[in-house]
Amino acid sequence: MTIWWNKCRWKSTRVWVWLLAALIVFFLLGWVFLIFPMNSRSSVRVLVDTTELRNGDLLFRNGNGAESRFVTGISNGLYSHIGMAYQDGTGWKVVHAVPGETEDVHDIDYLKCEPIDDFFLPERACAGAIARVNCSDSLAEKAVLYALDKVTRKFAFDHRYQLEDTTTYYCTELVFRAYLQVGINLADDRRHAMPMPTTDGVFIFPSDILFSPHIALAQEMLTVPFEEE
Repeated sequence: MTIWWNKCRWKSTRVWVWLLAALIVFFLLGWVFLIFPMNSRSSVRVLVDTTELRNGDLLFRNGNGAESRFVTGISNGLYSHIGMAYQDGTGWKVVHAVPGETEDVHDIDYLKCEPIDDFFLPERACAGAIARVNCSDSLAEKAVLYALDKVTRKFAFDHRYQLEDTTTYYCTELVFRAYLQVGINLADDRRHAMPMPTTDGVFIFPSDILFSPHIALAQEMLTVPFEEE
């Protein structure tokens, strides 16, 4: 009877610990969203130079809203979002997964392929960087085509942030999977644990990819003051 009671008490304690951790996380999220605006226009414009870009290059940005501040804060990173460069017949695009920027009539956050200037709009970015994976042009192109295929097939954003679920993708997960399928593990064993009821608690953040030993070149983008016309 004593053993049974101790086991029940231990299980109950574990449940309460996880509930308390989840409440703390949601409290912090609520505080961040209360203190900082959801999405404000940046006072600077990121200058986009595409002269040296190649297909598959990584494009990082830091946003202006609470979500970006939360990501950079918890990961101790410089950037909150990541996409992949791709050039088609109309110019340079960015293939990426992002919530809250959908143009779908049913409000579904599908993966996107949009002009690079839209990716770095002042209301979306206050800083940016370009990074190149240390691999051949053909492998880099194959990686971005993998991500582009997910856009074409209308895969959606992973709001549950489950790394092992490949039916939906969040931003770093898409990049991670794209290069992993050509044999390059950009995240290695770098992960961040965060207890949240809707996730498996394991995340890859932009900083986990930016500081990969597979990154051969990383360059911060210049910014200039931005004034609305």
